[in-house]
Amino acid sequence: MKKLSTLFILILLLLSSLSAESAKDILDKMEDAMEFETLSFSATIKNTDRMGTTTQSFDAVQNDDGDTLLTVTSGMDKGQKVLRLDDEIYIYYPDADEIIRLSDSGLSSSFLGSDFSYEDLSGDDDYEDRYNYELVGEETFNNTSCYRIKFSAKKLSETYQKMEMLIDKVRYVPIVEELYSKSGRLLKTIYYDGYSERPYFPTSVKTENSVKKSNKSEMNVKNIVFNKKIDSSIFDKEDFAW
Repeated sequence: MKKLSTLFILILLLLSSLSAESAKDILDKMEDAMEFETLSFSATIKNTDRMGTTTQSFDAVQNDDGDTLLTVTSGMDKGQKVLRLDDEIYIYYPDADEIIRLSDSGLSSSFLGSDFSYEDLSGDDDYEDRYNYELVGEETFNNTSCYRIKFSAKKLSETYQKMEMLIDKVRYVPIVEELYSKSGRLLKTIYYDGYSERPYFPTSVKTENSVKKSNKSEMNVKNIVFNKKIDSSIFDKEDFAW
């Protein structure tokens, strides 16, 4: 009887290991659930710090290569444009009629005075090339069952050297993202909510700044359009200022 019991336990363990998902499986499903050919949307960012609250709006366009154009439509930075091509970001300042190229270190700079960085809003989500990662557990956040995956950057040039992500076990979308420095200090936490119908895209994104405790930002997204044909010339850095 003892032998049968032991064999039965071994079979259960084997079946459990066969059905368990790996970190790669989870990230592949997340990529599939959020995949699109083109994307456009409008968004409003509300930023709060010790000086008070400011609100600005922008329009965004992105293609499946990750090329991204952000155009500020209201607020103190109205007319400013941000263009991301591969790992390069260009900013057009209308008052100076000048285009500035951001260096790698500039990717962590604030977008429109918020706690969202240029990397947060236009970053490359190719985790396979950029990070080593592992599934470290499962937990529940706001009644949502999640996987927890830990990431470590392969290159020192990455804006965030360490990262942990909670991913919804049903929809395979990010729910919480914790971003760390190389030393392991928590820099900020990003919360994603209110997803569109598949392909999934968050309509509410909030940040908590762990360095400047009084700072927080909230982005609300509307007018999401997937897979509409986009004129590729808008991603031309020579012309995007016009």
